[in-house]
Amino acid sequence: MLDLRVYRAAFVPLLLALCVGAFSLERRPAAATTPLAADAFDAARAMVTLEDLASSFPDRRPGSAGEEELAARVAGTLRLNGFQVSRRALRERPAGGTVDAETVVGVRPGVSSRRIVVVADRAALGRRGAAALSGTAALLELSTIFRAAVPKGSDTAPAAGPGRRPARAIGRSLRRTLVLVSTSGATLGGGGPVARVVADAAGAPTGIDAVLVLGDIAAARDAKPWVVPWSDGDGMAPYGLRRSVDAALRAEGAGLPGAPRATAQWARRAFPLTTGAQGELVAAGLPAVLLQASGERGPHPDDALSRARLGAFGRATLRSVTAIDEVRTAGPRAAGAFAGETGGIVTFRRVLPDWAVRLMAGAALLPALLAAFDALFRARRRRLPTGRWLLWAAAGALPFALAYVWLRILGVTGAIPAPAAPTAPGAVPFGGGEAAALASACLAFAGAWFLLRRLHLAPPGDVAAGGAAAALGVVLAVTVAAVWVANPYAAMVLAPAVHLWLLAGTTERLRGTRGLVAVAVGIVPPALVALYYALALKLGPLSLAWLGVLLGAGGHVTPPAAAALSLLGGCLVAALAVVAGRRRLARAGAEAGGPSLRTRGPVSYAGPGSLGGTESALRR
Repeated sequence: MLDLRVYRAAFVPLLLALCVGAFSLERRPAAATTPLAADAFDAARAMVTLEDLASSFPDRRPGSAGEEELAARVAGTLRLNGFQVSRRALRERPAGGTVDAETVVGVRPGVSSRRIVVVADRAALGRRGAAALSGTAALLELSTIFRAAVPKGSDTAPAAGPGRRPARAIGRSLRRTLVLVSTSGATLGGGGPVARVVADAAGAPTGIDAVLVLGDIAAARDAKPWVVPWSDGDGMAPYGLRRSVDAALRAEGAGLPGAPRATAQWARRAFPLTTGAQGELVAAGLPAVLLQASGERGPHPDDALSRARLGAFGRATLRSVTAIDEVRTAGPRAAGAFAGETGGIVTFRRVLPDWAVRLMAGAALLPALLAAFDALFRARRRRLPTGRWLLWAAAGALPFALAYVWLRILGVTGAIPAPAAPTAPGAVPFGGGEAAALASACLAFAGAWFLLRRLHLAPPGDVAAGGAAAALGVVLAVTVAAVWVANPYAAMVLAPAVHLWLLAGTTERLRGTRGLVAVAVGIVPPALVALYYALALKLGPLSLAWLGVLLGAGGHVTPPAAAALSLLGGCLVAALAVVAGRRRLARAGAEAGGPSLRTRGPVSYAGPGSLGGTESALRR
């Protein structure tokens, strides 16, 4: 059924694309550095502030009374240091349920309207340790370092606007405007509204040069990487920003912050997911990184504090702000400090651009796409029922789609308290109510599968006849081609499945057990991505599965992504059915006592008609 000549010839563009990709590697953007010392960050004073906040506000659940009092404390400190303070009530959906949380924004106007933003989250579930508040303590210390003069007789900083002069600096000066943001619940999956507030604080996302998210920077226990650039959506933080913060950490004696490998970057770009507070900011188009000593997962409740680490990370934050402020841009409306960078992944100390990845992924899918359509047209010329087989292959996605819809209903109604953005699974405990809701989703999947079997969508005939495999190849290739349009990294991860599942259903060499092995090998790349996330987030199998449920119920998996995943799941079931049907046919031929049917002809073709027997020959 499959013409291997067409399949092999279509690999020529892939060779050309690989050559183009090899010559498209670019140099990494340089880091922004500064010769100014960062000794102005007083680690002893910041530690006193941290201990005072931890003892005064032990209960900091989003929307709680203690968290609101802490917000007032932060706002008062920023106001005393001459910042223009605004407090905005936001409707958020972090772990624990929907709450009305407050975001405190302090602005210190500079000569330039371009802005550097520092964000710290003050909320936590339960009575967590003091390490989770170290970012807030560093934020208040920065407000002291960059304090501005307050007019006499006023307890507020002067408003900034067109024609207004910036506040007179009495602390360290900056050319750019400095914005300090204290959030509630951003680390618990409620960072979506915060991203809008940060963008509004600059007038537009393009007015922000960098966003530094301060997490735990004082825990004695460390986990790398310390600079987390991942996103909940497309893209990553600018590489120049990452290198700038890395250089600041090394300059302040914190050590090597750790750098992600190319495989880790590929997995993050293929299936974007992060539990850090910077994820929603990067997804909103903001150049943001998370600075955290305990890695992406964050601190444990009982982590001890280290004043030396707080000092090193605090000075690194101050050095990063100063270095970014010294990056020169041409004109008042010029692009940001890290604008114009080529998006891509870093490999072999070079940047592989996104356009090169898209070119290589498209060329890798082309042979399977052409061969699948060629096989479908061949099946139509042989008058096989291809239309019904196409419906049969696509209908396998219905149970998966129904399970996703049911999970979304459970998330919207609160039966599964999933946050709006990804967070650590431990933030949403798995109890009896969650188990019952998950069981209902499994029942919905099973019911849809039983109903689908009762509809008899497949045409009469054997699934191994050839039409089913051709239809499967077309549905699978078209689905992954649509994925390629949205995300070439994900398409490259799925490319082996497209090739192997097509070959397993259409070639003689992959019959029986070999076909099952080919189908299993096609699942390996996505399984490796799941394994990477399990290791990176330190999750067991059950925790990883629960995280997947939360992603679906919380809406992180969008409807287009759910449709693509459902079609891929249906194609997997169809591929197993085709391979099993071919295996049964081979066993039936062996049990009949005769050799299996192998019609041979010229080297370029083997199949019915190669040695005669066509309708034209029979008429003669």
